[in-house]
Amino acid sequence: MKIVADQDIFAIEEIFQPLGELVLLPGRSISRRDLVDADALLVRSVQKVGRDLLAGTGVRFAGTATSGVDHVDTRWLREAGIAFAHARGANAPAVVEYCLGALARLTLAGCIDRSARRVGVIGAGAIGGRLARKLQTLGYEVIVCDPPLAEAAEKSRPNLEPRFEFQSMEAALDCDIVSLHVPLTHAGRHATAGILDADALARLRPGAVLLQTSRGGVVDEQALLARLSGGPEIHCVIDVWENEPAVNAALAGMASLATPHIAGYSEQAKWAAGLMLARQLAAHFELPRSETDSMGGSPSNLDVRPEWARDNMGHWRIIDHCMALADLSSQFKRRVAADEPGRSPDLTAKEFDRMRTPRLRRQEFSAIRLRGAEPLTNRQRSWLADAGFTLQPVR
Repeated sequence: MKIVADQDIFAIEEIFQPLGELVLLPGRSISRRDLVDADALLVRSVQKVGRDLLAGTGVRFAGTATSGVDHVDTRWLREAGIAFAHARGANAPAVVEYCLGALARLTLAGCIDRSARRVGVIGAGAIGGRLARKLQTLGYEVIVCDPPLAEAAEKSRPNLEPRFEFQSMEAALDCDIVSLHVPLTHAGRHATAGILDADALARLRPGAVLLQTSRGGVVDEQALLARLSGGPEIHCVIDVWENEPAVNAALAGMASLATPHIAGYSEQAKWAAGLMLARQLAAHFELPRSETDSMGGSPSNLDVRPEWARDNMGHWRIIDHCMALADLSSQFKRRVAADEPGRSPDLTAKEFDRMRTPRLRRQEFSAIRLRGAEPLTNRQRSWLADAGFTLQPVR
């Protein structure tokens, strides 16, 4: 069996080499002629998958190592009889930790008042639902908005208590912090393209924080730029961009934090995504599957510095240190600002990908053991444990 795959899918050779002949190519340049005699195609979000790419090829299985699937024409795949697989949920812990990292950075920078405890989560699927539950565990009041999920829950389980008490978009937007976790869809009653338009953005309260880690195009970037330029102050964290890999330089410059679509990047998340695809591919083609127990990443130790515990911000300092979003944002903003008009799209794409690659080795909190945490308060240690860290027992 011949598998054509994006060469930048994490651990692609370790996971897929046992399943067949593996042909690795740059993801953005995979073409129809590369797939004429292929049985399976594995991609990331940088490749559009549909009729233009697959018609007339031998591909009978297409998989994306991502949670989002807006780059895949799933309807056409169904009509063509091509099996489709994704890795939805594999990156959920990583995205949740990115959001906590963003809150840590903004809190330490004085952008978030310590009394800000209400969070609006828009989209309660694998990622948004996990974030909502994590924030509730950490003591936040969480307002969840997900009309499609609310309708589905009411129809399928009307007599059961739902996971969340779903509320309106208006209620979610009227929070101290608003976090977006919806897919990008263009049709239907609950289409999400441009769901945060000028009217929705005007509902954000002064000083609010907006976390955009869903998909570019969910937020009207021009409307957001106008709000940041002339409206009451808000703090915006943007990880996804409408025209990736091209980035709105003015918007990136005004964002509190701007990053190159890496919220879901961690070693554990990418291993999980690869293994999810491998299981589905093996099942489809009825292949023997020798499952590896490895999910990537070796447990690492982090020594708690005494200065981190000098006040009640120690837990935020530890998360800020682990995520290092401030440095990444500064580098990304400088790169975007240096882009020249008319620059080659290929060069822009290569630079975008180059900034993302180092984040593949980020370790999730569950793989980090905090040593010497005794100077932290009991509450801070408990909070960090709830966030996912392993703490060395206090002697």
